[in-house]
Amino acid sequence: MVQFEPQPWQDDAKSYMDRHDWAGAIPILERDIVEHPSDPWSRIFLGSCYLELKQFDRALEHFRAAEALAPDLSTPVGCQGDVLCATGDWETAGKFYHRALDMNPDDELAIKNWKWWNSEMAKET
Repeated sequence: MVQFEPQPWQDDAKSYMDRHDWAGAIPILERDIVEHPSDPWSRIFLGSCYLELKQFDRALEHFRAAEALAPDLSTPVGCQGDVLCATGDWETAGKFYHRALDMNPDDELAIKNWKWWNSEMAKET
């Protein structure tokens, strides 16, 4: 799997995100994408900001772009599941969570998301 070096702008953006200032992080992440277009992480962080701001189409757009840049990385796949859950598309979200787990069976977040999704689906039956 390809390793990506954290970009300086990402650290600045994360300081905004840590304070839940999603809108404040967006221009920093957009700048990082311009300067480092092949790095998927700023797109993942940007998608997370849009998810928190309930701009689901924009969140999916950035998570999909991140997946295209790093097709072996499970994080943007699981993040798409998060957006789909937020929009109420539980069945499709489960497919993304399962795919993220299949891609990286040791990923703690993928494991947690898959277990959470299954527990939520069990409540529906």
